[in-house]
Amino acid sequence: MFRKALLLGILLTLTGVQLVVAQTDSTQLAPIEDFVVVIKDTRLDILDKRPALLAKFELDEKNNLKKDKEILVYKPIVSADGKKKVTGSIYTTKGFRIVIYNGPDRVQAMQVKNNFARAYPATTSSMSYNVPSYKIKVGDFESRNDASKFLRKIGKAFPTAFIVPDIITVKNINVTD
Repeated sequence: MFRKALLLGILLTLTGVQLVVAQTDSTQLAPIEDFVVVIKDTRLDILDKRPALLAKFELDEKNNLKKDKEILVYKPIVSADGKKKVTGSIYTTKGFRIVIYNGPDRVQAMQVKNNFARAYPATTSSMSYNVPSYKIKVGDFESRNDASKFLRKIGKAFPTAFIVPDIITVKNINVTD
């Protein structure tokens, strides 16, 4: 019995000490910085500035694209026979494509791609796979208006087709005698 009373007394004393420590004013405690040493990589400081750096980079890229489009000067290439000159440019830019198939069946995707290639041999088509679906995209349209016109043209053959923004390849090739 005496042991139980002694244990109970010790337990109450320890609990009381914890309550007193828990209720001390936090202003009396030493600042955390006095006990913590922070060692960090200097590259972390760059991450704070990253949004501003990305914005500057995008602006520079935009300005460079405008300059590149304004100053498209290419030297003519003489063809193999030496009679024809080929001039022009090939570049990529933001544009639009039309998705004529979007589904999980690879065989059906290939059939749709081949049917389109037979019907419109002058228009490019490509197949991509992003788990779990295959996509067949066609065309390289610089404006949504051009893509809409082509979509109306192929609408009966591909009724589920729709327009998506994409990076397109623009070819401006001229062959002269």
